Amino acid sequence: MKRTEPPIEAVIFDLFGVIIAFDNDIVPARLARHCADPADALRHLDGLMARHEIITGAVTLRRVHRRLVDAHGLTLTYPQFEAAWLEPYSWPMPGMADLVKVLSENHRLVLLSNIDHDYWQVVRATQPELKLFTELLVSCDLGCAKPESEAFLRASQAAGVHPERCLFVDDTRTNVEAARALGFQTHWFRDAAGFIEYLGPGPFR
Repeated sequence: MKRTEPPIEAVIFDLFGVIIAFDNDIVPARLARHCADPADALRHLDGLMARHEIITGAVTLRRVHRRLVDAHGLTLTYPQFEAAWLEPYSWPMPGMADLVKVLSENHRLVLLSNIDHDYWQVVRATQPELKLFTELLVSCDLGCAKPESEAFLRASQAAGVHPERCLFVDDTRTNVEAARALGFQTHWFRDAAGFIEYLGPGPFR
């Protein structure tokens, strides 16, 4: 890797938008059409999958269902709601599985993802490249989420490497800026080609 001051020993990857592509609008749309006022529900459900209390495990999926029934007249039973929540809304990011494999040969890899407990089980079962990671840190287990400082510091601790020797890769600028402020080297991810260009000449080129 071309970043040598100081040399990178670990790469900390975001999940959504980096390892896997996704569309956060899919689940709210699935749920809204079963509400009393679909258009109003859709407005209120914007960003549902990323809400702090959900991704940190402060509320259960069953409680989320109960709230939607009470607030928006959701007609789905809990099993139907759970199925709609767990139906995949993500898919492999082109080029990243192979790149992760190459990087794992010489670097410790840590995943740091904001994700709820239930959908994490779906992702973990369908993304074989996650087995290449040294540590898998997810907000629903940590009880904190990016861009909170604790999440980043827990990742560097899991890697066993000081922040300045970690490369943090994320598609959200707020997270990238928060990590940089803590001393991490960072890359704002747009696609695999751009990440490879950032890394420079190496065994994957």
